Formats: sequence, C-alpha cells, structure tokens
Amino acid sequence: MKIDPKVANIISGWSLKEKVGQLFILAFPGKSADKIRPMITEYNLGGCYLSQDNGDTFAEARQLTRELASIGGEQDRLPLLLGVDQEGAWGVLVGESTTGPGNLALGVAETGQETERMYRVMAEEMRFAGFNCILGPCCDVNLNPGSPIIDTRAFGDRPAKVALHAAAAVRGLHQGGICGSGKHFPGHGDTHGDTHREIPRVDKSLDELRAQDLRPFQAAIDAGVDLIMTSHILYPQIDGDHPATLSRVILQDLLRAEMGFDGIIISDSMNMGAIVHHYSPATAAVQALKAGITMIMLSEEHYDHSDAYLDKQFAMIHGIMAAVAAGDLDEAVIDAALARIVAFKLAKLVPMARYQPIDMAGNQQVARGCAGAALTWLRQVPELGEAPFYVLNATPAASYHNLTNPRGIGPNQKEPAFDHFLAALSRGKRLVRAVTVDQLESLGDGWLLVVTENHPLPGEDFAQEEAQALVRRLSREVEKLIVVALRSPYDLLGYPDVRYYLCSHSARPESARATAEVLLGTPATQQGRAVSLVS
Repeated sequence: MKIDPKVANIISGWSLKEKVGQLFILAFPGKSADKIRPMITEYNLGGCYLSQDNGDTFAEARQLTRELASIGGEQDRLPLLLGVDQEGAWGVLVGESTTGPGNLALGVAETGQETERMYRVMAEEMRFAGFNCILGPCCDVNLNPGSPIIDTRAFGDRPAKVALHAAAAVRGLHQGGICGSGKHFPGHGDTHGDTHREIPRVDKSLDELRAQDLRPFQAAIDAGVDLIMTSHILYPQIDGDHPATLSRVILQDLLRAEMGFDGIIISDSMNMGAIVHHYSPATAAVQALKAGITMIMLSEEHYDHSDAYLDKQFAMIHGIMAAVAAGDLDEAVIDAALARIVAFKLAKLVPMARYQPIDMAGNQQVARGCAGAALTWLRQVPELGEAPFYVLNATPAASYHNLTNPRGIGPNQKEPAFDHFLAALSRGKRLVRAVTVDQLESLGDGWLLVVTENHPLPGEDFAQEEAQALVRRLSREVEKLIVVALRSPYDLLGYPDVRYYLCSHSARPESARATAEVLLGTPATQQGRAVSLVS
C-alpha cells in the first residue's frame, strides 16, 4: 500500500500511544465532552460513537460536537470521526430529527429514488447537528424472518432488491455531504441470535453468501461507501475459528481482495456480548487488527452508566501497546491502518461543512411520503364502508418498558406507535373508539382494528408473544377483523386465519399516522413489497 507523503509525515510525528489511540472510536455517557477529554488530548482518539444518551436535541448535539472539536483543536488533532446510528428504524435526536420510516418501509418501493431522498435528508440533518458519519445503511438481508435484531432495520429479504436500496442509500448520504458505513458484514440477516448477547453461527458456504448476503455489500462498495462495519458472527464454512470481526479470511481475502473494498473497515462494538464473553479486551483488539480491522469501535460502554467503560477502553489501548512491545503485533500493521484513517480524514472529514441550515418542513414531507408509500394490504383489501372502528392495542402496557432504551441506542421514541396511530385515526370523521379485550363482547357492528407493533432493541427483546396470541385468537372469533401491523409483516406467517392485514413496515410515528390515513380513505400503495416471504 503506497502512503502519501503528507499522510506519512503526520503519522511519523505521533508516539505509539497516539498511534494506537487514533485506531479507536469510543463512547462515553452524558452530554458533556469532559468525559472523553483525556482520550482526545493524551491518546489522540480517532472518533466517538454518539447516541441519544449524548444529546436529545439538535441544540445539545451541536454544543457537544463543538466542544469535541474545540478539545481536538487545542492539540491540533485531526477531526474526530463522529458516528451515529441514524438508520431509520434506529435513530438519534429522536423527537426532533427526521428519521423517516426506516429501511424496511423504504424497501417496499421497486426503485431506490425515495431511499436516496430519505438518506440525503438524514445526512443533511446529521451534519447540521455536527456529526460527520452515519453508521448505515444496514446491508443485511432478512433471510431469517425470526431474527431478533435486524427486522425493520433491513431493506427486505430479497438480495437484489436490498442491494438496489443499499446503493441508493449510499448515494443519498453522499448527496447530503456525509460519510456512510455499510453493515454488518458479511451479513446479519440470517441469524437466530443477537451479537449484543452471543456469537451467532451462520452455516453457509461462500457461494451461498455470494448469492445472498454479499450482494448488498457489493452494491454499497460499488456506490462508493466510505466504511464497512463487521459483524461478530461465526461463518464456520469460511473460518471455523474466528467471528468475522477477527477473521483475516473474511476481511482480507473476501472483503478487500475479492470485493475490492479499499476504505475503512470498522468493527461493530467490541463491548458486545459476542466479544466480551469469549475474549479479553486486549486479545480481541490485537486479533482484530491482525485480521484487518482499521478502526475498533466500543459503542456501548455506558451500559451501566458508570465510569467502568474507561477501564475497558484503557485495557484495549494498552493491550495493543503491550503487544507491540512484546513483538506479538508488528507496528507496521498499525501504520497501515493509520495510513487509511489519516487519508480518509484529510479527504472526507477535514473539508466537510457542518452546522448548515436545513429545511425541516421539507424533510418531514419527504419522510411522510416515504411512510405513505410503504403501506400495503396483504392478502385481501376490505370494503370498509361507513361502519365505526373499534381499536384494540394488542401490545400489553408492560411490553413498552424498554421502548426508550436506557443506553440511548435503539428506537428511542418515547411514545408507542399505537398512540400516534390512535390520535391520527381519531381526527377523522368516522366514529373511532378505543376498546379493551373485556369490552369486545359488547361492541356493536363495526370493524375491529387490532394493532401490533415491534421494535428491534440491542441486547433485549420487545415482548410480542402475548400480542401475537391475541391476534391468533381473535382471527378465529371475529369476522370483521383488520390487523394493523405497525411493524414488519413477518408475523403474518403465523396468522393463517387473518384475511385483512395492513402493514406499515415500520413502527415510526410517521408510519403510524400514514396507516391511519389509509384507513380514513387515502389508498395504500400496492406497487411493491419489501418482503417475499408473505403472500
């Protein structure tokens, strides 16, 4: 790898500690930059993972990112890579930012035009907040509809269509002036587990991966994606010993040599259960660098809202330094990674304009259009007539306890999707009445709307079993029943008796409101499907 003289000159001025610090993207709790100051000033930190925990509003985000830049400027540091999970189904600054309906909803369309527009909106808003990298799009394919962590974060379950939307998302990010990261390489959509908790195993051949999971990543690479994020998943037919993040075969032979990716390879959080339950921090960090990781991310150090995250960060950094001193890690491996990082920052981050004004009203109009276009009647379309709507939330109140994830990662919206749906539906001229299960026997003639929702959460589950059992029961007992799915449509596979199923492909507020509008008379699109598993 040929190194530009300007890049080489910058690297040559750094101590080993500063070199190693530049390899890390770290998280910190709270809304003040003081927590991370020592890492920036003393260790030359490479970047930060920022979440809702670091800022609820644009004003808070702008203040924080300016503080971070000021700290770096005091030491004449290169810009920090400031990455956020603004990917639609997951988001930051939720409540103020325009997340849109999420990838699965965008993936309903047969073209990538609206995906491109939505990702441009997200890019412009994140730059306005002071961030410079969106950790998306998800390039995963929903080949396993029971996957607990991907679901609405993916564009769908057809590789070619997911590839089309992944490339469109990358184009939109670049049109919006921000960097993007395809994830979770080589694919997290065919797993039965969640890497926040364990190492999932995907027993596929390389040919199967090429035909399915890898196609969206190749499309993102061909579109010029800046970073690729790895997954902590074991693919035993390719590398029987190491999960992808620690596999030289997967990162060097497959991603670099075969697929032609020459950008930044970033690890998924090395604080996730898949790593910490099987490796010490130092061992994991050294193996990751040897395998070909360019930047190591620890994105969830505030699980316990304590200063324990600092110990883990220092353990990884000093573990790498000790490995170099012991001859277990060639410093040339670090220098090669740094050459890519520094060149990337000089080319992309240094000239990036931030804090520019945005058209929030126009952005929200784009999001509403994307949400409305995703509404799909599956199986049959009912003749609604003028009969009243009786609305039943199938989700028990207890299921919402983790909706606003305490670590700031995940959906983050404070209100259930059901609340937005009911409020929008009640604004129409039709008689609408919210009911409970106990009231069903006393209802008059009308349509029973049973509302379900689901939210993919990191390291935990949004409880759905009770809601699904209720839908199955009512589908056998109630003739005029409509299931209103503020979620992916995969649960329809377990509802053989449901005739009318209106799916938003999203639990975002704009999707809930768009669903209500369809029931009040605006026709739902039938132009495309995000999924092929449901007829």
